[in-house]
Amino acid sequence: MINTKIPKSILEILDKFIQSNFRPYTYTYLADQLGLKTDTLIQRISRNKKYFEVDDSSRPSRISVKKGIPEVYFYRDKNQCHLCQKIIEPERLYLKYRNPSQYDKYRWENVISVCDECKDKEILKRVKRIKKPGALEYKEVFINLAYRTNPDTNIRESYYEFDELNGAGPFPLINEDDKVASFTIADILNYFSADGWEVIHIERIMEEEYALEEYQVFFKREREEEKD
Repeated sequence: MINTKIPKSILEILDKFIQSNFRPYTYTYLADQLGLKTDTLIQRISRNKKYFEVDDSSRPSRISVKKGIPEVYFYRDKNQCHLCQKIIEPERLYLKYRNPSQYDKYRWENVISVCDECKDKEILKRVKRIKKPGALEYKEVFINLAYRTNPDTNIRESYYEFDELNGAGPFPLINEDDKVASFTIADILNYFSADGWEVIHIERIMEEEYALEEYQVFFKREREEEKD
């Protein structure tokens, strides 16, 4: 068992978020995945608000794990230093950022656990990308229907948002006027198409009983090779 000061009552909840790269969940869907009653899940999260955020502006509400809490990153990394691979007591681990100047430096993929010996090592590597003919790369994206109250009209409207499973969470397309610009699934698919991504499979993944509209989409494109 991993040594952590995180309450045992929420470890299985965190495990589920870690498995999905911290994508948000609704209470009903998460409870179903964990085999818990929805009321039980709500109670556990309410008692441990330090670790969770609940977005009540979305319908139904969505739960996510708060970023920036050291013990969550250590638990995710199994108390292992990312650089030397040693297992270290969490009290002797540190957070290190792949890119310290990144706008949201606490994004899940930007933070690693390191030991005292490795905390000052350089890990940010600048690379250039070139096309490598014939090689393909793949991307998995989740697209879901969301709702909001339009600040200009005060009318409730629907739109689509997407999650690239990179820890940033779901968000809609925004145009040059800072307005939501993804009112159809096609808007998001065209966004990725403009960057060279081709859809190879799209599937609805949520059951109707959850009253959600969510899709899993797989893309492919010609891979870019990294060189120093």
